[in-house]
Amino acid sequence: IHGLWPDNKSIMLNNCDSDVKYNRITNPDMLIQLEYHWPDLTSTVGDTRKLQDFWRYEFNKHGTCSINRYNQVQYFDLALKLKNQLDLLKTLRSHGIIPGKDCTVKDVEDAIKAVSAHVPNLNCIGRSSHTMELQEIGI
Repeated sequence: IHGLWPDNKSIMLNNCDSDVKYNRITNPDMLIQLEYHWPDLTSTVGDTRKLQDFWRYEFNKHGTCSINRYNQVQYFDLALKLKNQLDLLKTLRSHGIIPGKDCTVKDVEDAIKAVSAHVPNLNCIGRSSHTMELQEIGI
């Protein structure tokens, strides 16, 4: 997971309520789930748990935009629930899309539409004039 980003069907919402502050996560089960499914790839596991910078940043930037509907615990629970419900890595593998194997953008879109019913937003980076690398999937 990179984030759960609310929108209003036309634009992504950011930094919506500066009065709402991130509360340090202390629930051990939630910490284990977040460390596994929502890792901070710029920190060690110990620092991620202790500092919680990435989760704080994502909640303050995006979670505050849904605070009228989801409190902080519900925001993180929903992100984990959606990640597990969609399980994009499993979905891609079951459609033969694995690292190092060539596929088309349509292949990836069709695989994700099979579990989400929506065309995903694919963020790719160019590797050569004919090859791109999938960097991020937005649903």
